[in-house]
Amino acid sequence: MSISFTLKTALVVIDVQHGFKLEPHCTMEVHPDLHSVVANIASTIAAFRAASLPVIHIQHASLQDHPLNPNLCPPGFCVMPEAAPVGDEVVFVKNAHSGFIGTGLEAHLRASQIDTLVILGLTTSHCVSTTTRMAHDLGWPVFLPRDGTAMFERAAAPGFNKQFDARTMHEVALAELHEEFATVVTTAEIIAGLKASIPHAVRID
Repeated sequence: MSISFTLKTALVVIDVQHGFKLEPHCTMEVHPDLHSVVANIASTIAAFRAASLPVIHIQHASLQDHPLNPNLCPPGFCVMPEAAPVGDEVVFVKNAHSGFIGTGLEAHLRASQIDTLVILGLTTSHCVSTTTRMAHDLGWPVFLPRDGTAMFERAAAPGFNKQFDARTMHEVALAELHEEFATVVTTAEIIAGLKASIPHAVRID
């Protein structure tokens, strides 16, 4: 798929935090492989920086007993180094699933006249999905790279005696978003689109 971007495109990086490598997540099945997803996220961030396009970071501060709770688990709250902000890149800390709730994200995007979003991070059916849906409803076209997000296995709701594997959870979440709330692509397609459509983008490979 060929993608064209304008200079008013922004990357939103969601919750790429150490807590997803800790208990209970480290004992759970994840799809795609977390290492490869984080590497893809890092490559996409590098491409946006090379094109001098904004990279916006969202960091989750859980209020519950969770490895992303900054008070109970400071190391888990920290961003993985591959996705860490640099320079004057904007960071918003959230307590809800959506990156728009309780943060200045919407106001910042509108003030910057951003017209398109690329959203990636963790996890597919939770904060990535919630932020993507809200971004669409607020009027932004969204590109969501399927290999730039991952999902863990989940138990079914009460009354359904089964476990949903991580791949099923990931693929169903993307299916629900594609062509309704976002266009699902790959990180390679995002990077190729940046190189093709941003005149001053430099080679990063």
